Amino acid sequence: MNVCFSGLGGQGISLLGLVLGEAAARSGHNALQTQSYGAEARGGASYSIVIVSKERILDIAPDELDLLVAMSQPAHDRFSGMLGAGGRLFYESELVRPAGPGGLGIPATSLSRRHLGKELYANMVMLGFFVREGRAVDAARAREAVAACVPERTVGDNLKAFEVGYGHEP
Repeated sequence: MNVCFSGLGGQGISLLGLVLGEAAARSGHNALQTQSYGAEARGGASYSIVIVSKERILDIAPDELDLLVAMSQPAHDRFSGMLGAGGRLFYESELVRPAGPGGLGIPATSLSRRHLGKELYANMVMLGFFVREGRAVDAARAREAVAACVPERTVGDNLKAFEVGYGHEP
């Protein structure tokens, strides 16, 4: 399974890739995560590609994506063409307007602000939604991975954000 998290620097895109890779590994799968971000730490393009497989992973750059998470319009525009047949799009509905029909949107930024008082946790809101709807990894393993990958002092808020997204109905 080839997954791409994409957005802008400062949205926590790399962390999403790390958490998915960790959750996949905790589920007994092989996982490979690569990331890239623009010259600007905040506001530049950012993406993380995660390959999850029961088999050995021999390629670091997939030609097609099975799942795409787009947290910004430029990210959507750049990667949506890589979705393969049957590929699924998940997007930040307040920041992205998909070119075609389909896909599942969530107002992750607003939900983060409403439930946690700041936009900082929009990535974890998106992750919870993605885990439930995309079924890429087991939710319990994803929760464990969140707790393992974020700073200890933020575990509670990150898990709360995950649950907000996990409970959101599209």
